Amino acid sequence: MKQLKSTLTYWFLFVLLATVLVNCKSPSAVLPTTRTDSTTTKVISIKLHDTVFETQIDSSYYKAYVECINGKPIINQNSLETHQGTHVKAPKVNLTNGQLDVDCQVEAQKLFAQWKEEYTATHKQIIQKIPYPVQVPLSWCKLTLIKLGKVFLLLLALVLIVGGLRLAKFI
Repeated sequence: MKQLKSTLTYWFLFVLLATVLVNCKSPSAVLPTTRTDSTTTKVISIKLHDTVFETQIDSSYYKAYVECINGKPIINQNSLETHQGTHVKAPKVNLTNGQLDVDCQVEAQKLFAQWKEEYTATHKQIIQKIPYPVQVPLSWCKLTLIKLGKVFLLLLALVLIVGGLRLAKFI
């Protein structure tokens, strides 16, 4: 009977030890798949340019002698000399009733110009999100089992020490 009691005690201690040594690890969170986000930015910039065009000096002239005939001024057509410039036409001269009219016309010139330049730039930004495992905190039930396991291990160590001392005493 004593041998049966000792065998049952060893089996009880074995089952207790096996129960205590069961792993109580927290499960890792389920990882989502890798996610890639991309954003496209379009930047439009407009530059305004201007410039000035220079034209060369230009002139025209009209030379003629004015004679007085019977007290009236008359332009002498024999002494007439005119010069037309690149852009300026030769002046038109008219002498009527003692009044001299000189008319000089110039063709229209554009001296100032503006233009716009438009630049378009496209930027694409790719963000790749890679998940990493995070341990889930232990529940109160698992924490309680871990603490009880520590207590049982302490009790087992005490039982083994006491049993070892009793065996050493009998030997």
